[in-house]
This record gives sequence, structure tokens and C-alpha cells, in this order.
Amino acid sequence: MKLLNFKSKFVIFLFAVFCFNGYLNAQDMGTEKAELVTDRPDQTESATIVPVGSVQLETGLLYSSDKTEVAGIKYGISSFSIPNNLFRIGLIKPVELRVMAGEFSSSRFNVGDISTAGPKGLSAIALGTKIKFWDEKGFIPETAILAHVTLPVGGKDVRPAEPIYDFRFSLAHTLSDNLALGYNIGGEYDPFLDEFSGLYTLSLGIGLTDSFGVFGEFFGDFDSSHEFDAGLTYLISDMVQYDLSGGFGLTADAPDFFISTGITVRLFN
Repeated sequence: MKLLNFKSKFVIFLFAVFCFNGYLNAQDMGTEKAELVTDRPDQTESATIVPVGSVQLETGLLYSSDKTEVAGIKYGISSFSIPNNLFRIGLIKPVELRVMAGEFSSSRFNVGDISTAGPKGLSAIALGTKIKFWDEKGFIPETAILAHVTLPVGGKDVRPAEPIYDFRFSLAHTLSDNLALGYNIGGEYDPFLDEFSGLYTLSLGIGLTDSFGVFGEFFGDFDSSHEFDAGLTYLISDMVQYDLSGGFGLTADAPDFFISTGITVRLFN
């Protein structure tokens, strides 16, 4: 019954947001930006949606490692995933469709000098949407909401036992011609564990040139996991961007470090 109640509230909430946003859009929200804005490599999702009719692929690879020592015995886990595919499809002016699929992940456990293979397989498929409220106006930030459902499909060792629901509000401020601040706040609900966990991100981006950009970011949950990452982006062309980033945990519950690289391509713009 708890799961059914949550599903119903989740759907009603998204429907209300969509209707409210449709009203705002009818009041003339302005023209959607056409420049390439990505949701990678940082953890902060942008408040910008892709243009209507376009398809944007954001893909890459990720490696992470975490080690600890208990009673003189060293423990560790490393994981690798490729490709981290996010498909973003422009549906109508305030809405984009989001599909995360096609990722293969594997892990390895280490206890002392013994190494064993961990779970591996195709990761679950996530379906979602991003709905934009409004563009930035003075002190009012550019604002959008994102929501996803991760389905219990994929490799049996890596897929969730039940659908997992997540949402976040995304906000962005332009501080100057080459400085931008973005932040997210939201949460994730796992019905199998009957557990809701909050999340936050805070990212500062700097445009060094028309092609090069860098960022630094803090992110984590509201319990005990907090991390920092930084990276760079290079605009190869108007519709192609390369990225490289890495980070580390600030608390014991976070990974020791991770590194990621990838590329974004927009089609039919």
C-alpha cells in the first residue's frame, strides 16, 4: 500500500507541475537557448532543455575506487561503467524526454591480496523528463524540474529489485559573462528498502574561452556521503563537446576517487 500511495502521489505531482508549467509557458517564457548545454560531466543537471525536435546524446565512461582497512586487513572495491548514455529528446517547448540506457557496468572486490569479480551486466533503463519553468530573470534563477523512473530490467546482478523514483529541482544563475552557478536539490525513493534519501549539488562553472570551460562542484546526500569533483569541457564544434573530470570523497561513505571522460553530440538542431 505504501508503494501504491507513493506511485499515485508521484504521478499526480508530475501532472500538476506539467499543467502549472504549461500555464507559465502560455504567458510567454521567451525563446529557448539554442547553444549546446549539457548535463555532464558534473552531477548538477542543467535547467536548460534541448530544442524541440533535436536529439542530444551525452555518453562517456566512469571508473571509481574505494578502499578501507579494518583490523589490519585491507578491503577495496573498484567499478567501471561504459557507456554512460543519456539521450535527451526535445518534445515541446518546455519539455524534454530523457532515456538512460545501454550502460555495461562491472566491479571487483579486494580483500587483502585476494581479488574476486563482483556484479556485472547491463544496467537498468531509466525513463524521465525535464520540464522547464522559466528562464533567468534578474535574481530569479533559470528553473526546471527533472523526474525519472529506473526500471527493474537489465543484468540480474545490477538491476534494482523494484522501480526506483527520483526527482530534483534544477536552478541556475548567470553571475557574469563567463561565470555561472548551478545547483540541484531533490531525492530518491527505493520502495524495496522503503527508503527516501535526499540529494544536493552545487557547481560553479567558468568559461575560459569560447571553447574551453572548467568547473568545481560539491555534491552528496543529506545523510553522510559528500564529494567534490572538478573538470573541463572543450567545445569541438557548435554541437559537439568533449569533457574530462574527476573527484574524491569528503566523507567515509563516499568513494576514494573517480574519473570520467565523455562526449556530447546534438543532432537535428
